[in-house]
Amino acid sequence: MNWKERFESRDSALCVGLDPVESRIPDGVSVAEFLDAVVEVTAEQAACYKPNIAFFERLGLAGLTLLAGLVKSIRERGIPVLIDAKRGDIASTATAYAEAYFGGPFDCDALTVNPSLGLDTVEPFRDAARARGRGVFLLLRTSNPGAAQFQDASEPILVEAIRAEPAYGAVVGATDAGAGARLRAALPDTLFLVPGFGAQGGTDLRPFFDARGRGALVNSSRGILYAGEGGTWTERKDAIREAAKVARGTIEKARRDG
Repeated sequence: MNWKERFESRDSALCVGLDPVESRIPDGVSVAEFLDAVVEVTAEQAACYKPNIAFFERLGLAGLTLLAGLVKSIRERGIPVLIDAKRGDIASTATAYAEAYFGGPFDCDALTVNPSLGLDTVEPFRDAARARGRGVFLLLRTSNPGAAQFQDASEPILVEAIRAEPAYGAVVGATDAGAGARLRAALPDTLFLVPGFGAQGGTDLRPFFDARGRGALVNSSRGILYAGEGGTWTERKDAIREAAKVARGTIEKARRDG
């Protein structure tokens, strides 16, 4: 089973984002306890989990230790982990990043990488991914309002590179369904990571899937993590479980509607 097949093997296209904000976690519950509970109550619905490293880095050394343990425990469940780190740098620095995420302390199934410094800076990630059967999601069209300012110019080059490399996936934001349709036509066999669903306003998901209703992982973070905010811890867990079910149901409908 290759890396794409692992992500698509769980009969779900829901990617649960793990972006912990301490002020939104119930009193008396640690970040580690909160994330463990989120995984526990959403595992049945999730295709994969996507920790965003920024939310762990700001917790300092304890946060990075938490991330390493969280990634390990999720993967031990047989669920893929995609770390959203948007790394990108030159030569030996890129190699060091790749070693940290593929085989190192944050050993994951796929990693987001920023190719804006040039395709040569992506090669160390590509090589490490190839060697370990992992994936690299290149930022192709992100979900922020200003995405087109620079990404329009780089799109043809990146599309060609992604099409030619089995280790590459693409980040394509749900906030621009037109771009999603265009890029799906250009990359019919590429696995897309689709952020921007829910809280950021992305609603039309069908263009991001291929003709079989496959080929995309749709991320939901805040809409799941902070469901039931203000309730008791037991109520929060129930709300998180239900939010994951609803998100998956919405995604499944989009997959079927093609």
